[in-house]
Amino acid sequence: MKLRFVRERALAELKASIEENLEKYRKGDFAYLSLDPSLSFEAPIEVSETQLAKLKAPDDDKLFDSENCIVLLAALKKLTPFQAADERLWVMLTHTLMLEYGRKRWPIPQNDKMAIKHIQTHFFGSTQRQLERDNIASRLWWMGHLCARVDGLEVKEGLDVLLHRTDVRANIIERPTTAQSIPIFSAVLQKLAQSMEGKGKLFERNVFRRLMVRLNGLGGYKLLDALDTRTVEKFIGDIISKDLKLSENEI
Repeated sequence: MKLRFVRERALAELKASIEENLEKYRKGDFAYLSLDPSLSFEAPIEVSETQLAKLKAPDDDKLFDSENCIVLLAALKKLTPFQAADERLWVMLTHTLMLEYGRKRWPIPQNDKMAIKHIQTHFFGSTQRQLERDNIASRLWWMGHLCARVDGLEVKEGLDVLLHRTDVRANIIERPTTAQSIPIFSAVLQKLAQSMEGKGKLFERNVFRRLMVRLNGLGGYKLLDALDTRTVEKFIGDIISKDLKLSENEI
């Protein structure tokens, strides 16, 4: 089926009506968005409902974010980063096809004031940072898109590394120069994958922060971005051994 985008007027109305729609967010639906052409429009982008049906709700032991990132990539195979930066797309998905998944992954608080804030955070996404980090649907696609570009790691493996620690993930994604550069992003994830199989030292907050600060100062991102992944990985290895004083066996 074709993907639908919510129209600007409907988007503004949804944002202004969160409080009065709390019961719809908790137990109801927003099917009217798809039925009324004045509220949404069809885009020339295919979305696979069969793939979306594979989204896994969290259980007591696992969130299944890595698996669900891959589901979103498969469901929206032709989606471009430019299209994925449009809030109207993700608001439509979070209010329709992914509403039930969203309720399970990000349960809406019983307290109304907390619920309003929660819905603003996870059902919408006014900025690129919010789309990449907070929105129920878009965060999965963006993380999957980033890891699909990584040299030397399978998508699932890259996602498991990226999602291993929240603070490390935030440190990477919230640095546009890191996330947007394929060589730098790939090299950082390669080293983190090595650490995840080892002692996990690079996932410690202070260690990883020092690594990123030193990487940032090592010739600047423009220089590193011009190099291939293996060369950047060597730069990172030098930082780990010379500045962080850690051997390959200690990370």
